[in-house]
Amino acid sequence: MKKSLIALAVFGAFSGAAMANSVTLYGLIDMGVTHFTGIAPTGGGAGTVSSTGMSSGVQNGSRIGLKGDEDLGGGLKAIFDAETGFCATGTNQAGSTTQTAGNQTYCTGGGFMQRQSYLGLAGDFGTVLAGRVYTTNFNDEASVDPFGWGLTGNIGNMSLVSQLSAARANQVLAYVSPNFSGFSFVGAYVFAPNPQGTVPTASGNGSNVTRAYTIDGTYAAGPVMAGATYTEVTNVLANPTSNVNDGAVKLWDVRGSYDFGVAKLSGIYESDKLAYTSGNNKFWMLGATVPVGPGSILASYAEAKNDQVTGTPTGKQYAVGYTYNLSKQTDLYTSYAHISNSNGAAFTVGDSTDGFKGVAGQSSSGFAVGIDHRF
Repeated sequence: MKKSLIALAVFGAFSGAAMANSVTLYGLIDMGVTHFTGIAPTGGGAGTVSSTGMSSGVQNGSRIGLKGDEDLGGGLKAIFDAETGFCATGTNQAGSTTQTAGNQTYCTGGGFMQRQSYLGLAGDFGTVLAGRVYTTNFNDEASVDPFGWGLTGNIGNMSLVSQLSAARANQVLAYVSPNFSGFSFVGAYVFAPNPQGTVPTASGNGSNVTRAYTIDGTYAAGPVMAGATYTEVTNVLANPTSNVNDGAVKLWDVRGSYDFGVAKLSGIYESDKLAYTSGNNKFWMLGATVPVGPGSILASYAEAKNDQVTGTPTGKQYAVGYTYNLSKQTDLYTSYAHISNSNGAAFTVGDSTDGFKGVAGQSSSGFAVGIDHRF
């Protein structure tokens, strides 16, 4: 009897909270069989190895989260989202470099509730967010990638966001504007831009603390989308002859797409520049999405070239895939991608969850077939 009363009381308290706030439990489970080649042996040694197995998160990383909002009146809402990754298969491919965080395995996100976790206010003025969020540069890439930054053909196999470990950022304060006849913009300031996410400190006398900021503008109306983003990481320790944070990493992109109905074409060009170096690290991609029945054929070609490094390491990737929608929530997928490396480049094919270390000058490929379900 007492246990029943306690359970009823807890349920009643939760129901009361749900009445005051709109709260949604959501998630995604992705299961795929994958085969990758061109991987560096985990124990060292010459040559490359392959890996075949079942992965959790080929098209999209498996996840579960809570999101919601509270009506504060006058058109103002408090909004939140807390989302964690998980390995639906238990673990992912052997040799994957992106599936663990410390001693815990979440497959994606970097830790518990670390895929994204933010709190904010939204109204006629736009949206203000604070917390851990996807970077604007990541959203740019995902918006034009036919593979949606997933499957074995994803843009992240070679893109600058992937190279700079800049898919998410911690301690972000961001503003997202309303839509002005197709135009919108984003401004963000990052207190902890380092990949490990901790608040940085100055490295030497006269140094300033590393920070980052982003400015993005997008036009999207009808079949047309075009945009540009500028991001700068300030006060980086870049001068090899000093111990002062007086350098910067400057990253920009231009992107666009046009939907012809029978096919959607998309592309992006990115460039980053590190202080005290000559040249630029560059990446570009052209892609196509062709509706076929209840699914779509996906295709892309991409190149990455870094002339900041002696020899100009270069990678080239081509990818094809197909998704078949069984319903609005469930789809089947298959994809294949191949990367050729030259001049010391060591890019490897991965997927939305798995990433691998490559071997300089060796090619890499990846194939996947699986199912993705959202709830």
